[in-house]
Amino acid sequence: MSKGFLWFAQNNDKTDYVELSITLAKSIKRWNKHNQVCVVTDEKSKFDNEHVDVVKVMMEDDSASHEIKWANEYKAFHISPFKHTIKLEADMLWTINTDWWWYHLWQHDLVFSVDCLDYRGNVVKQTPYRKLFARNHLPNIYNGLMYFRRSKKAQKFYEIAEHIVKNWKQVRTEMLIACHDEYPSTDVVFALAHRIMDPTSRELVDYDWFKFIHHKPGVNNTTRVKDHNNYLYPNRSGNAVYIGETRVSRLWHYHDKELHARII
Repeated sequence: MSKGFLWFAQNNDKTDYVELSITLAKSIKRWNKHNQVCVVTDEKSKFDNEHVDVVKVMMEDDSASHEIKWANEYKAFHISPFKHTIKLEADMLWTINTDWWWYHLWQHDLVFSVDCLDYRGNVVKQTPYRKLFARNHLPNIYNGLMYFRRSKKAQKFYEIAEHIVKNWKQVRTEMLIACHDEYPSTDVVFALAHRIMDPTSRELVDYDWFKFIHHKPGVNNTTRVKDHNNYLYPNRSGNAVYIGETRVSRLWHYHDKELHARII
């Protein structure tokens, strides 16, 4: 079976996503030795690394003039070299073996991380960052952890996502309520695409193990803490990562890029 992990990495003035990508690839290979890794990038950010099996350089960059590089992620379906793909984000870290996931995922065309987890592993359904989702009745899915297989349903999903991205100004004003995102946020784009395909979320697959730990303060109930990172004190001991009193045993979306140098 052709299977692997894929994500996009385009550097900007603030963040070296190539460096983050190499760290994520290393962590995947550490825990899942027989899985392939593909990173999609642009001409300016292309790289070579022993932990990344395939680097795909986009011929056209739909986000070339954008400050935030979201506008290419609808290309994942056509650009993935795998029949079965788990799509991630570059600012993540693998902490456990998940080879067994594939035996469940490949039964479906699309699987998303529905909701996310706090650092203690509790499911968090409502966060202050997703008021737009609640207002527009969008499914609470995260593109930072999703699976798709090469199928007609997945292809249709990504085609809808492409139309949303390429008509973003019209979509945000005519199809969404109170959306002020200048650029097409991938989470919003994918949630809207899913809503169009499956208005009642009848076909939405929700595995309790297919979720990630989100490090944002609003997820971990630390918005009133002056220094979120020092309060939770993420730290590493060997291959183990700890947040607060808890060892991380899930995929960790650390989000705060400053943590990369501190933990890695």
